[in-house]
Amino acid sequence: MTRTRSLIAFNTATASENKIHDDAVASRFGFTGGLVPGVDVFAYLAHAPVAKWGQDWLANGQMRARFLKPVYDGDLAEVTNIDTPDGLDLTIKARGDLCASGSARERGDSAPSQLLETASMPDPETRPPASMASLQPGATLGTLRETYTRAEGLEHIAAVRDDPSLYDDGRIANAGWLLRRANYVLADNVRLGPWIHVESDINMHSLLHDGEPLEVRAIVAENVESKGHLIVTLDIQMLSNSRHIMSCRHWAIYEPRQVREKR
Repeated sequence: MTRTRSLIAFNTATASENKIHDDAVASRFGFTGGLVPGVDVFAYLAHAPVAKWGQDWLANGQMRARFLKPVYDGDLAEVTNIDTPDGLDLTIKARGDLCASGSARERGDSAPSQLLETASMPDPETRPPASMASLQPGATLGTLRETYTRAEGLEHIAAVRDDPSLYDDGRIANAGWLLRRANYVLADNVRLGPWIHVESDINMHSLLHDGEPLEVRAIVAENVESKGHLIVTLDIQMLSNSRHIMSCRHWAIYEPRQVREKR
C-alpha cells in the first residue's frame, strides 16, 4: 500500500549558527535559498512509522534516511511511504525532485551493550575549528546534557508539521527532536562554518518522557574526504538515567568543497 501526505516545509533554522540555512549564504553554494534542516526532513519522514506502528516504534523501531537534494522553506513536500516485506520505504519530493529517501522497520537493533565514554563539553568561545585534527576517528566528543519538556516537544511537533496526538500530546519526545541533538553535539564540540547533514541511521530503544533528563554521548567513527567535501561520521548514544533512548550513526559534510576551494 502507498500513502502520501503533503505539507508545507518550514525552515526552523534561519537564526542558526549554521549559515547554510540562511538564504544569502546558501545562494553562494548554488542553492536557491536556505536549506530546511536535514533533521527536520528526517522528522517529516518519521511521521509514517509512528502513524503505522504507534509508540511501539518510538521504543523499538529503526529508520534510515539520506538527503539527496534540498528542501526549501515554503516548498510543497510530498511525503510518501510504501509498505514492504521489511517495513516501509520512505521518500520526499519537492519541486519535482526526489529530495530524500529512506526506510523504516518496526523492530530495530538492540541497545548497544557497551556504553560510550562521557567527556566535558568545551567552552563555546574556545571550541577548535572542525578539521581532520579536531575530529579524529576514535575521539570522544563532549557530552550534551539537557531535559526534555512537553512545551519544547509541542513546539517542535508543530514546526515539523506532525500530529501531537501521536506523542501523547507532546509528553513523549519524537525521533526528529532526538536526532536534532546529534547535530547539537557536533556543533557544540567544534566551530563550524556552513555545513550539511547528509544521512542518519537510528535505532530507538525506549521512550523519553516530559521532565526526563537526556544525555547525548558521541565518538567520531570516521572522517574522510569525498569529492572535495570533508565528511564526518559520528556514533551517538542517547540515554536517560542510564536507560538507552536512541543510538544512531550520523553523517555530515562539515566542510563543503565550495569552502575549501576558496582557500
